[in-house]
Amino acid sequence: MTSRARERVLVVGDDVRIFLAVVRSLGRAGKEVHAAPFNWHSPALKSRYIAAVHYFPRYSDDPAAWCASLLATLRAGDFNLIVPCDDPAIYPLDAHRNELAAYPIAIPSPLVMSLLFDKDNTRKLCLDLGIPITPGARLASGDTAQKLVGQFGLPLVIKPRQSYWIDRLDVMGKTSIMESKADLEALLGSLNDRSRYLVESHFAGVGVGVSVLAQNGKILHAFQHRRLREGRGGPSSYRVSEPINEELYGACEKTCAHTKLTGVCMFEFRYNLANHSWILIETNARFWGSMPLPLSLGLDFPRFLYDLLVHQVTHPPISYPAGIRARNLVLDGFNLFSAARNLHRGQIGGWIADLGDYFTQPIRWLTGNERSDTFVMDDMGPGFWECLTLPRSIGHKVTRVVIGKPNRRRSKRTAGKPAAGV
Repeated sequence: MTSRARERVLVVGDDVRIFLAVVRSLGRAGKEVHAAPFNWHSPALKSRYIAAVHYFPRYSDDPAAWCASLLATLRAGDFNLIVPCDDPAIYPLDAHRNELAAYPIAIPSPLVMSLLFDKDNTRKLCLDLGIPITPGARLASGDTAQKLVGQFGLPLVIKPRQSYWIDRLDVMGKTSIMESKADLEALLGSLNDRSRYLVESHFAGVGVGVSVLAQNGKILHAFQHRRLREGRGGPSSYRVSEPINEELYGACEKTCAHTKLTGVCMFEFRYNLANHSWILIETNARFWGSMPLPLSLGLDFPRFLYDLLVHQVTHPPISYPAGIRARNLVLDGFNLFSAARNLHRGQIGGWIADLGDYFTQPIRWLTGNERSDTFVMDDMGPGFWECLTLPRSIGHKVTRVVIGKPNRRRSKRTAGKPAAGV
């Protein structure tokens, strides 16, 4: 590395949840942040902390061209660390480990990739470690709706073993909660490769996440949140900080120790508030969508990971307050209005109250009781830009829900845009 005034990091991604939180964290820490987006028009690219943007060919179109373009940028850029923010960024880097071996990349080890990125392997690991999971199995070609309902009951869950696959980086796999045999029959008929899916019994409870940073299998930092609103089988859009649950933390400890994890991971649990039973749903051994909340409370996971990997420096554990809420403006609005379609008469009053809570959230930003994923005082651009694109964003989401339109992560209008210089 040549000497320079600021350390430089390349952050791969573009969303306003994970990517934007990582960019802000490292930018505030004084790093020169470069971005490598998929969506060249993302509101997150308006962040004041982004010093340069690099446009690579789409991996799905030409893996060799993507790799060559990335290598050229890494040779010229003198980066201290490359940080992929989501699965479509991680899988290509994992597939090209040998070509990229000379560069510092914050990706999980091959063992972690195998055990924690494939939900089928994660289930098997949980059985070995004595971690509770719901009954389930890999979906088989001969499975019928009648057979699955008889085995797992209703509702039941059909979910992809991986959110993305190296040969399908343009389309995110969706988890579906089936309420009826007729809906299940329709879904089974639409699946092209059943071996990529799991079927599980539905577990009644709320979503709880425990996020950690570990070194050689030992947890250095941990944070817990509970979901207040989520899409049906989708990510959280509204959440609250909680004290660490020792049983859930124990499951995280077992997994980290077994995989010798060095890096971050978010463990997703389902917790029954009535009887205190719980299961592990899945693991995300990467940065996660709810990260703006712990970041706002002082648990600076991106900076802590950077210091660990680049400088071999660890930080003391951080205490954080419970009861602080955070939400994603666009996603929470979409989830709130989507829920209106399935309201029963007795639920309308609660929904109206939630609607009022949604529109008055800026008041709680001022009091400090709630945080915004996108609106922060030192970097307002992405939040305002997201508001300007809100109608189009909701329109795209509704279109995908209604007609199943694939989630193309890059605009067709930018397909011919030339690569930008460093």
